[in-house]
Parts: sequence; structure tokens; C-alpha cells
Amino acid sequence: MQNYHNHHVDLSNCDSEPIHLIGRIQPHGFLLVLDQDTLQIEQASKNVGQFLPFSVEEIIGKPLGSLFSAEDAAFDPHLPGTHFLTLGGKPFIGYFHKTEGKIMLEGEPSAPYPDAEKMHHNTILCQLHNRLNHLYTLEGVAQAVADTLREILAYDRVDVTQFDSEWNTDVIAESCAPHLQSFIGHHFPATDIPAPARELLLHKHVRQIPDVNAPAVGIYPYLNPGTGAPTNILKSELRNPSEIHLEYIRNTGVAATISFSILVKNKLWGVIACHNVEPTYIDIWRRQLCDLVAKTFGNVIASIQEKRDQEQFNRYKQVERALVQHLNSGLSFADGLFGQTPTLLDITESKGAALLLDGTLTTFGATPAQEEIRKLVHWLSEHVSEGVFCTRQLSAEYPHAEAIREGASGLLALEISRYNQEYLLFFKPEIKETRIWAGNPEKPMATDGLRIHPRKSFEKWVEVIKGKSQPWSINEVEITQILLKDLIAIRLRNQTNELENLNQELLLNTEQLRTRNAQLEDFAYIISHNLRSPLATIKSLHNFYTAEPDQESAAYAMESVKKVSDNMSETIDDLNIILKTHLVNQLPHEEVVLAELIEKETQNLAATITETDAQIITQLEVATISIPKLYLESILHNFISNALKYRAPERQPQITIKSWRTADTIHLSIADNGIGMDLDHVGDKLFGLYKVFHQVEQSKGLGLYLTRMQVKALGGTIDVESALGQGTTFTVNFSQIDYSPEAR
Repeated sequence: MQNYHNHHVDLSNCDSEPIHLIGRIQPHGFLLVLDQDTLQIEQASKNVGQFLPFSVEEIIGKPLGSLFSAEDAAFDPHLPGTHFLTLGGKPFIGYFHKTEGKIMLEGEPSAPYPDAEKMHHNTILCQLHNRLNHLYTLEGVAQAVADTLREILAYDRVDVTQFDSEWNTDVIAESCAPHLQSFIGHHFPATDIPAPARELLLHKHVRQIPDVNAPAVGIYPYLNPGTGAPTNILKSELRNPSEIHLEYIRNTGVAATISFSILVKNKLWGVIACHNVEPTYIDIWRRQLCDLVAKTFGNVIASIQEKRDQEQFNRYKQVERALVQHLNSGLSFADGLFGQTPTLLDITESKGAALLLDGTLTTFGATPAQEEIRKLVHWLSEHVSEGVFCTRQLSAEYPHAEAIREGASGLLALEISRYNQEYLLFFKPEIKETRIWAGNPEKPMATDGLRIHPRKSFEKWVEVIKGKSQPWSINEVEITQILLKDLIAIRLRNQTNELENLNQELLLNTEQLRTRNAQLEDFAYIISHNLRSPLATIKSLHNFYTAEPDQESAAYAMESVKKVSDNMSETIDDLNIILKTHLVNQLPHEEVVLAELIEKETQNLAATITETDAQIITQLEVATISIPKLYLESILHNFISNALKYRAPERQPQITIKSWRTADTIHLSIADNGIGMDLDHVGDKLFGLYKVFHQVEQSKGLGLYLTRMQVKALGGTIDVESALGQGTTFTVNFSQIDYSPEAR
């Protein structure tokens, strides 16, 4: 008898088998389907007469309450869950649940639970608890769970299995009788537990088959009278297994099975599969006890995974922070990610990494050739719309990757700019290992010409893994995304700084142009007043000579022209000096020893110093300055010569030169005891071109103008202190100076 009317199932369609519509149950209990509102019995298992004092024909269409005494019916069928029942004077374990407007009542004979057995089970749980306190690995905990369940169930084999990403199962722990073949370390293909079965395991955590050869019991009638369709019995405790599954179990050589779902954070993580070579019924007490152990195991797995994942993530996060610090220190992306310790490879378990940015491809570790990487990036930009692309089998997505699978079967790609084809890539090599299957997963079925049957061989079968890498963990994907956000932020910040620097340069250039324009006005003034007038005088002398061309007028004219030309030559020399001042940016900086420069100027001015008996005093806290020597020499010359020029006639001239540093500024002062100035009167004219405030021979008002231009061109400032009759102090302040090694 089939589980379905007019529906046959084999391995060709088992992934879509409607197991919720199976119309049969296992024979170790009975089933009733009730109308939710009237509690009228609409369907029943045909074996109901073996458990209750009624035949199936007698109870169909009858209200549940009419069949039992008040004492028997002292339960609420609307309350889902597991309950004690007394029906027909017999004790039962009742299971209630609602399904599509119906109430399903299932019953198994209630077995006693002696105190001695309770005590024994409690001892087993305590021993497991103590054992778990000393275990820290998944394999160790799984083994403890396998040993505990086998002791509770007295089964021949207990296998703890884990699903992989493709729903194959790996046996990670096993407790079995010595005479049985061990499956520890073996893999079972996903076809062994098809999608409908996995969905059932997610909702029905305990599933028992006491006897795989027991004849199934049909539900009568097969179609529900109220709906005209088979009743959904997916969550039934007694639902008959899929015929494919029963055949599969028989092929393994066992007669009884019970399984417990392993849920981790409400997701199906694996199954505890228990097998016995003889038919065995497990009562409700041991089933619930083992289910409790399985749920505890799920919580322990979550705890182990969280601890392991957190430790790994914290390690990756430390690497990520170090990489960001490298980049924040001013290193380029290539140097910061690949040239320091830790490197970009330390943020994942990959063996190679590549960064394609601004058209430049930088690789590190084991990566494909640059030409292959650029082809891969081109494919990513055209075919992958997500910002993150992750695969452990690149050749399945990108056929050209077959040529690079040895070093790049696994790819984690993070998009920086798809438009510019900029990516951060991580590579994992092809796995160099074999996988042991329980039977050949590539030949899982046999046929008799009419239907396809499950495989019968579970002998060890070795597969060589090709084209796949180790999988990418959630931590690897998450931490690389965090790094990518930081990289983009740093890149945007750097671009912003570059724009700001360009803006500052533009502003500086604008200011320099403004200064040049002001200087051109000065030049125009010089030409207008200092060159035009002499030219006019020369023209007048020419007119004078042509009016009376004799020897006397000629001598007078020539003598006057010489004087005028000398004045013009002096003016042109002054103009050349001013123009040369604008070449400061072309002059090299050098370490200038202040004492040597002061000595040179003292020698140049020796005649005046001797004539005036002037005294030069130096107090140099800073011995050297990195600066264009020509301009520092000019600045010192102008200040020292002015101090001598504007000396007080009634006292010996005294000039004091000092140097010192505050923070990032070097100060150089030249103080004299000369005639001084009234700064309130002088005001902002002090550094004006050709401004003279004392009638002293050879005073032209050019020196201070040139000095201010030179200091300003060097990025410095000038402070002035002066009083009439007391002297003047000029202090030059040079900011952001490159100090000499001695000064540092």
C-alpha cells in the first residue's frame, strides 16, 4: 500500500514529496482528526480498535465527548501539547495540535516511569553536565552527547552529524557497538535528507521509527470529509515515514531509528541520528530526555561558536585598526596595506590579496597574474551587481577561473567603484584534500525499470576535492566590509585634503598676484618719477645745446647728462635689486651659521665700525638657521648698516644681535642705542618704498622696504620697538623653519 493515492515517489522526485499529505501512520499508536469547532471525529486510523473499545466505523462522525465517560474525557482537546489521557479506562500519552482548522489527537499507551529509572537518568544528566564543564571543543562536546544518548536509549549507534553549506552531512562524533562499521569522519550527500525532510526536522524535533518493517496503518477515510483533501499531518507524532526513507534505512541494515534535531539559534544545524539493528520502541520519557540533551547541545554549540567567532573577530578587528593606523600615518594605500606588519592578508584566512585603485594594481601573497586579475575585475564589473561577491568555487560562476583555480578557487571581492573598475580582492587556493563519503554520492540510486531506489552501498568512498577552497566565514566577510568603509573614508578624506591644499595654493597664488600687482605699481611709480624726469632733463639739455651749439654749452650739457645718467643708473640698480628679491622661491635652503654671517657683515662694515667705535654684541641661543643664505645676509646687512647710520652722536654705538626659539618659531633681533623713532608718527609708512624719517646722508628709504619683502617672501614677520633718543629693536620671526641637527 502506498502512502498516497495516485502518487508515486522515488529519488527522481523525493525533493518535492508532499510528506505532509501522507495518509498512513505507524502502528504503535492511534490517530483521530476532529473538527475544530464541533469536535466531531472526521477521520481515524484504522487500528483505533486495537487501543479503544470502538471500531473505526463506530467513531467516524461522532462527537468526541459522546464516546467516553465524563471521567475519561476530562481533558481539553483545544490545548496543544503532550498530556496524560485516560480513554476507555486505559492510560495514554496524548499529543494534540491544530492543523488547517482541524484538531489532531494521537495516542500511545502510557508506559510507567519508575523512580529508579528517573534517578538513573538524573545521574546521567549530572554526569553530562560535569563533563561539559571540562570540554571546550565542538568535537569533544559532540562526543559527550553521543555517549549520553546511547546510554539513555541503549541503541547500537548514535551519530552526531552536522550540515555543511550544501546540506551534506558530516559525522563529527559517534558512539556505537564494536561490531558495527564506524561512520566517524564520513560524509553523507544532501540527497539522503532531502529538502522536505529538512523542513520537517526544523519543526518536528523528535522523530521515531520503532520498526522499519512494521506494516503502516491507513487513515480512514483518506480524504477529509470537510475539506475533500488529505489532512495535513506533517507535525504528527505517528506519521508514517516516506517510503524512500524506509527503504534507505533498510539498506543501512538497521531496524529502528530515532532522530533529534540540533537547532542553533533557531536554524537547523545538524541531526543526532540513532540506529538499532533490532526493532526498539523508545517511550516518551526517554525521548523527552534525549530531546532536552539535544537542545542543550544546540545552546552549547551556539556558545562555542560565539566565543570562537568573537575571538576571531576581535583578532581581525585588531588587524583592521592597525591597517587604518598605517594609512592615517600618511602611508600610501599600497604601503599601508601590504608594506607593514600586519598586512592585509592577516584580516582573513586568504593566501593572496589585490588592490586595484586609480588604475594601479597592487598584489600581495599568492595571487593570479596581473593580467588575469584585470580580466576578473572586468567580469565582476559587468556581471556582479552586489557590492560584495563571495564564493568558494569561482569557476562555477566565472568559467575562465578554471585556469587559475589552483591559487584562486575562492574569491572575496569588495567593490570600491564598479564604474572605475576599482576593487579589493582576496583569494583562497584550491583545497588539497580528499573527502570520505559513506557510499558514492555520485551514484546514489538504482533502478528496477519502474522506479528509482535509494542506494544500497555505504562502503567508504574517497572523493578528491577539486575547484573549491575553504569557505569564507561570516567574520571574514564582515571585517573586510568594515575595512572597505574605512578605506573609502580615508580616501575621501585624503581627496578632501588635496582639494583644500589646492585651494590654499590658489589662495596663495592669488595673494602673490595681488602682491605682484602692488609691486608693479611701485615699479611704475619709480619709472614715472625716477626715470621720466631724468629723461625730460636730458631732452631739455639737448634743446639747450641745439639752441646755442658752442663749446661752453656743450661742456655744460655733457656734465649735466653724466650726472643725470648716474642717477638713472642708480635707480635701475635699485630696480634690479627689487626684482631679484622675487626669486626667493628659486633659491635653495641651506644651514647658515649665524656667527659666521655676522662676522662677514662686520668685516664689510669695518670702516664705519672703526670710524664710530661701534660695539657688536652677540647672544645666539640658536646657532644655525635653514634658510636661503643670500637673503639672511641681506637682512642682517640692512639692519646692522641702519643701526650704524642712525647712531646717536653723543654716545658710543652699541648693536646687540640675539637668536632664540619658541615652539616652531626662530627669532632673530638686532637692537641699537641710536636716535630711535616715534612709531606713532611713523605708523605703517616705516617699510614704505623710499620713506626716510631722518635727514642722514645716503638715506634713500630702500633698505627697510627690501628687508620686509625678503622676510615676507620667507614666510616670516618683523616686529619693531623704538623710542626717540633711546634706540630701535627689529625682531624677525621665522616660522616652520627646518632646524639643523645641532639646534634640534
